[in-house]
Amino acid sequence: MKILAFGEAMLRFTVPEAMLLEQSDTVRLSTVGTGVNLLASLAHMGYQTELLTCLPDNAVGRKMAADIRKMGIMDQQIIYTGQHIGSFFVELGYGSRPERVIYQDRLASAFCTTPVERYSFEIGLSSVDIVHICGITLSLSENTRQAAFKLAKLAHGAGKLVCFDFNYRVELNRGNSHEQMKRYYQTMLESADVVFGSLRDLTDLLDYQGESEAAIMAKFVADYQLKFFAGSKRSYRNSQKFFSGFCYTAGGLRESTARPLQILDRIGSGDAFASGIITGIIEQWSLNEMLDFAVVNSVLAQSAMNDSALFTKADVHAYLESDGMNELLR
Repeated sequence: MKILAFGEAMLRFTVPEAMLLEQSDTVRLSTVGTGVNLLASLAHMGYQTELLTCLPDNAVGRKMAADIRKMGIMDQQIIYTGQHIGSFFVELGYGSRPERVIYQDRLASAFCTTPVERYSFEIGLSSVDIVHICGITLSLSENTRQAAFKLAKLAHGAGKLVCFDFNYRVELNRGNSHEQMKRYYQTMLESADVVFGSLRDLTDLLDYQGESEAAIMAKFVADYQLKFFAGSKRSYRNSQKFFSGFCYTAGGLRESTARPLQILDRIGSGDAFASGIITGIIEQWSLNEMLDFAVVNSVLAQSAMNDSALFTKADVHAYLESDGMNELLR
């Protein structure tokens, strides 16, 4: 089983020791992005993975490609062009202080400026079973948007399982109207089989209305003939944070157990959840097994540093078998 992901790779600069950026003279450098995060997790689950993206044609791009290979992701479909990459700084949260992300210019990046004609989608699709497309591609530039549309349509036509993550970011769409973005997402959803998102994506972006969550999700899944609509939720009880997941199929809405959450770094939690769901689809697990696995993969990811969940199936199952009480793995 091989999974191809299309999305932006970025450089992350993490401020160490939970300090503020202005307090520190050093940062830690890592290669991240929805596609990178998702594929790194799936590679650690034992599957073949490949990233389709654009990196700058310089030492920065080569360093990022080396990072991608180190995480077990194939890099043969990466295009090298331009001289720039998008990046962001991360201030880790602590106590009541939330984690903070400070983005630098990403619209001039190699990924955002590469026209759709540069991609060899048919070659990339020839040896894969599943395609994942990040919704941020619909917000960045006309180039990324048209590339995402074309890849999704070709993958759907070729009978590949097409996974799409809403990943809607208000801050990336200040110049785009609500109706524009709604049309873009509707176009993409026509080619999707598995969608990751939230109820808010359906109500606030796609303007769905209904008497209950289940009714809204039922209409959404039926409208686009989806196999799965899945997402995660955060909740709080007695000052304790919890993380859970849901999945809607033709059989109705299924929700997981809420797991206690201790956060070291929450960035990439949705990607870890999505990789868990895709693992469950590949392995043909029941919805309950799939949701439990995806939630725990994300809980573990949020207890570790950086965006990518580098846990194996054995790690996740060890948590499930001990209900998170195992403090030592041998």
